[in-house]
Amino acid sequence: MSNQFSWTQNWYPISPLSYLDASVPTTVTILGKKLVIWQNKKQQWVVMDDQCPHKLAQLSLGKIQEDGTLMCRHHGWCFNEEGNCTKIPMLVEEEAIKTACNSSRSQVTVYPTQVKQGLLWVWPDDKETAFEDCQLNEPAIIPECGLDVTSTDWSLSEVPVGYTVSLESSFDPSHAQFLHEGLAGFSPERTVPITSFKTVNDVSAEGGFTLNHSGYNIFNKDMEASRTFSPPCCNTTIYRYPNGNMMLAQLYFIPTEPGRCRYITKFIFDFNFTPKNWLLNWLPKKLKTGFQHLSTYQLSDQDLRVMHSQETLQSSLDKPWNKSYFLPANADVGIVTFRQWLDNFAGGKPDWKNGEEKAYQSLTDEQLYDRWHRHTKYCPSCRATVDFLAKVQKYSRYSTMIFSILTLLLLFLPISSKLAVLSTIFAVISVLISFISDDLRHSFLSGLPKQGLPIRKLYNS
Repeated sequence: MSNQFSWTQNWYPISPLSYLDASVPTTVTILGKKLVIWQNKKQQWVVMDDQCPHKLAQLSLGKIQEDGTLMCRHHGWCFNEEGNCTKIPMLVEEEAIKTACNSSRSQVTVYPTQVKQGLLWVWPDDKETAFEDCQLNEPAIIPECGLDVTSTDWSLSEVPVGYTVSLESSFDPSHAQFLHEGLAGFSPERTVPITSFKTVNDVSAEGGFTLNHSGYNIFNKDMEASRTFSPPCCNTTIYRYPNGNMMLAQLYFIPTEPGRCRYITKFIFDFNFTPKNWLLNWLPKKLKTGFQHLSTYQLSDQDLRVMHSQETLQSSLDKPWNKSYFLPANADVGIVTFRQWLDNFAGGKPDWKNGEEKAYQSLTDEQLYDRWHRHTKYCPSCRATVDFLAKVQKYSRYSTMIFSILTLLLLFLPISSKLAVLSTIFAVISVLISFISDDLRHSFLSGLPKQGLPIRKLYNS
């Protein structure tokens, strides 16, 4: 079947607003195309090609001026929200400036954007009619279902595995019992076979598909579950339990470049899913959120390990997925349905800007479990937590030196030895705090342990 789906003529979420800093430009990649996000003087978000037409320097390295234009850091060329060049510092004659700034060669392509449900969306099509075309389509936002969509925050990660394996995994619920054993109650012993997994209505290029399926463990065996794929990158999963409780997962898998994918996710519950941690509740919001994010890496690292192994093996085989995979169970219907949509309507893979994908390269553990480039550098809360821990470590080292010196002085003075003992205790506590804060800070940067063998332990047993 010929391609019927346009990868560029669709809305993509590119970032939660909470992850964007209006004072500086931000780089992002979609479908192999490098873009820059920035905010003008009218507080409007602008997305344009991340390259200056002068010498191709990245505009995301630049600076937002007081007049609301974006200045290229290389030679000071400035651009407005329409992509027009407004200033070339090395030109002085009015006629030369006018000619250069009005030239099509000094323009930067700007893309349609909109804000919905706390996300910035972009239409990454560079046709002249893009701003008219985008009016005919709506973003795949969280549907009305009786849940408060503002009750939880969005999370963003950019992972070193591709779009296809990422989205495919989200339509494979039965893997959780085995891959995530020991987390959130998942266990092979609690597995219940999925007896029903069926498509609802027709599968189409623009409309995607909806699947209904039964439960897969002893806790959710009686639930009614639906998974809706809204092209190009959205999985809306809703669990409805017999007692009336509901859970919604809004998952976006944005194809950035071959072998990489941006995840933007939100989980909403109408019941208390996680136990309260009194210690976290005492922390400021950013630190609380940062430590909560730290607790999610075990599950996501397990996913990454397996998806990376899938991609590595698939790249070594000279045959398509339907000849490589053997999918005999009802539980596999979601995988098959997504893969068939991809083949039948969308060319079998994202339409990358530079055409053909490069040969797949296996990753080292350092690359696979790198947390700075995966999440921390994007997340304001995690960056604030890393900064906080660095300060704690710094001041605890000062404290260690001060109390150590004080202990030595007290030993030589005719004062009660209890003060020396007390000073020693404070010095030891300071050392412990320094080590703990350093280890915690490292946990935001890498999943590999700082001490001992650099091996990621994914399971307790």
